[in-house]
Amino acid sequence: RPFIYTTAPSQHSVASIGCAFDFLTSNIQLQQSLNHKIRHFLHGAEGLPNRTNSFSAIQTFIIPGNKAIRLAAQHLQQKGFDVRPILSPTVPKGTERLRICLHTHNSDGEISSLTQTLRSMV
Repeated sequence: RPFIYTTAPSQHSVASIGCAFDFLTSNIQLQQSLNHKIRHFLHGAEGLPNRTNSFSAIQTFIIPGNKAIRLAAQHLQQKGFDVRPILSPTVPKGTERLRICLHTHNSDGEISSLTQTLRSMV
């Protein structure tokens, strides 16, 4: 009953987080692989307008307007990319964006194709 109105994580959640940290600690190559994917994406996206400055696995491109960002995401999805729009009011009006999540399972070819497709949309 004391956990009904609390935001404290459950014991299961804490244990899961601990296991995830143990897994990542013993699989450094996954972190290195993801860092390579991020660098590859950043190199391919260099000079593209409206790219937010991020060195993480989550990349965003601002395309103002809910309609415009939906159309951009739809175009990328039709090309086979699982890219999602972030619409206002989730973000302030005029800063709607594409959310791109890079993963270790993405190939360099997929990342290159994504950045080329983004370039063709500019």
